[in-house]
Amino acid sequence: MPKLKIYLDSSVPSAYYDKQKPARQKITQKWWDEVMKRDYTVYISQVTETELNATKNLHLRENLRNLVGNLPVLEIPDNAKGLAELYIENDIIPDEYFNDALHIAVATLNGINILASWNFVHLVNLETRRKVKGINLVKGYNEIDIASPEELGGGKYV
Repeated sequence: MPKLKIYLDSSVPSAYYDKQKPARQKITQKWWDEVMKRDYTVYISQVTETELNATKNLHLRENLRNLVGNLPVLEIPDNAKGLAELYIENDIIPDEYFNDALHIAVATLNGINILASWNFVHLVNLETRRKVKGINLVKGYNEIDIASPEELGGGKYV
């Protein structure tokens, strides 16, 4: 059986180095090192790269670049911005968080099975999952799951 395709938004690699949230950091590191690449085919996108490159701390930015450096980078499809706007227009993602909607759209349009994130406010929650599935169904796109690394096998490291 082929591995599921997983897309990482910038919160996942960022959590790898986030000492301010040690439990989340431990889960992320263990999941990244022991589960992620073994169990999934992993991708990031140009959106993820742009967000990571905006990291002000130069040392941290370099660490983040090295961490994701070998992962395939998905381009932003032409229709991704329109789909992201649809998520916003339907009150799934607030308009001031366009990149969150764009992460979902890029993953959806590239046939990704799961978007992994630590963003529980706008992404990893039941309401967002249900509404995104509804929009994708109506528009003829594949369903996408949205989950945290903890849900994707990292929970055993709590």
